[in-house]
Amino acid sequence: MILLAGGTGTLGGVLVQALQAARMPFRILTRSSHRAAPLREAGLDVAIGDAGNPADVTRALSGCTAVVSAISGFGPQSGSTPPAVDRDGNINLMEAAERGGVRQFIHFSMHGASASHPMELARMKYAAEQRLMAGSLAWTIMRPTTILETYAAIMGESLRKSGVAVVFGRGDKPVNFVSAVDLAGAVVLALRGGLKNQAVDVGGPDNMPLNELAGLLIERNGRGRTVHVPLPLLRAAAAGARWVAPPWGRVLGGAVNLGAADMSFDAAPERTRLPGVPYTPVREALALLDRSA
Repeated sequence: MILLAGGTGTLGGVLVQALQAARMPFRILTRSSHRAAPLREAGLDVAIGDAGNPADVTRALSGCTAVVSAISGFGPQSGSTPPAVDRDGNINLMEAAERGGVRQFIHFSMHGASASHPMELARMKYAAEQRLMAGSLAWTIMRPTTILETYAAIMGESLRKSGVAVVFGRGDKPVNFVSAVDLAGAVVLALRGGLKNQAVDVGGPDNMPLNELAGLLIERNGRGRTVHVPLPLLRAAAAGARWVAPPWGRVLGGAVNLGAADMSFDAAPERTRLPGVPYTPVREALALLDRSA
């Protein structure tokens, strides 16, 4: 049995589909009884609990031999913070897994995670990485680049509601996008015994400027236009939001990083470690989203 922590988000939904397709038994850990209800109606095994609560995690881990953790406290809807979830929640999961006789732990970090990264999220992900590698579990660390489906959902919602695709900065810097389908394939590979005690940066074949992605999403939506938010304005908004609405401050800070940093990546060399895992271009991943809608 696999415990999938964070199985109700965009990435989590794709992981659920991949585990079902691979016929791997799993249990989803979620804090939300609202999100648990339709999963249970679909016949899935769901445990309601908080990754930061040792008692909840111990119950959820009963009978499990592996953990896949895709939890995050980054977004404004998470109701928490990266220190509480991405670091402490993951470490609590790791410690409970060690006590409970779990053999394997797969941790979703992020590309470029380090102790000195400008984003708090990346620093907290890195702290969890360090704890996992120092422990007794067989481990795999996934470090994805920007997850296409997550970003496409945010931009797509804005297009549907207001006909506007918001681009941070000039939108001309290339960003490496990876499909959640590829990440799910890498998880299945790891659960089958690959990537043991390895950290792998998982990227996609496309380094695409945000302007180009916005154009594809506008075409997919059938209408819309691109609106650019200047980086100085975005930085000022992020600084102000950190005081009055910290969750939005985090999101706006991440937007500054996305618009200002070089987020290109040559994913091909790392792909030699991922035999059989999909390598999905952006256009194909968007087409898959349309077919599954």
